Amino acid sequence: FTALLPGMSERWATGDPAGVQAFASRGLRDTAVIVLPAALGLIALARPIVQLLFEHGAARPVDTIAIARTLQGFAAGLLFFSVFQLLTRTFYSMQDTRTPALVNVGAALVNVSAALLYIGPLDLGLRGMALAHATSYLVGATLLFLVLRARLGSLDERAIGRTLAKAAVAAVLSAVAALAVVAAWPISTDASIPLQTARLVAAIVAGMLVFLISALILRVTEVDDLRRALLRRFRG
Repeated sequence: FTALLPGMSERWATGDPAGVQAFASRGLRDTAVIVLPAALGLIALARPIVQLLFEHGAARPVDTIAIARTLQGFAAGLLFFSVFQLLTRTFYSMQDTRTPALVNVGAALVNVSAALLYIGPLDLGLRGMALAHATSYLVGATLLFLVLRARLGSLDERAIGRTLAKAAVAAVLSAVAALAVVAAWPISTDASIPLQTARLVAAIVAGMLVFLISALILRVTEVDDLRRALLRRFRG
């Protein structure tokens, strides 16, 4: 987001809305490639992550389950939250702070309403709070996308859809690989911290490798774009 904002602001200031379109479309595709594997990885590995971080003092296994489910609820909304942040900055680059503010108010109302529904009639407990957060950003991101599309025209939705579909397939395979490592390496609930860490790191590395290989096979070109951008940043 930090890298894209100056470019979008410059394009808008020089009367080049097509340039803003291109930056926004690229940002949405890159966001999907980064966030989808991270979100599904958090969902898949929520329990071992929480065990490693919390289950060493007063936290009990039942607490681990509750915290892990809450983490999964927040992870489910990670893509929507990230898209909302990107689109908010797109409007900022167009010198429009009013639209994101109004949509944010609407998203807050959705958050409260969804929380009352999920915690009340649906009885989802703390996980319901996290899912309400995800729901609010789904609604907010959708509204911002529709308004931006009406203002700028097409954001190359076909390209975004293709990237999203390919990244989703690669992310699912990545999560399955991470889960397979955890399943193949059973440890007791009172295992040492180094052992828990080693298993979690192995699962994350396996998931990342599977995602990168899958993205290469599926020709997710945004992965290569991000790799080049990171290399330029480290070299610079």
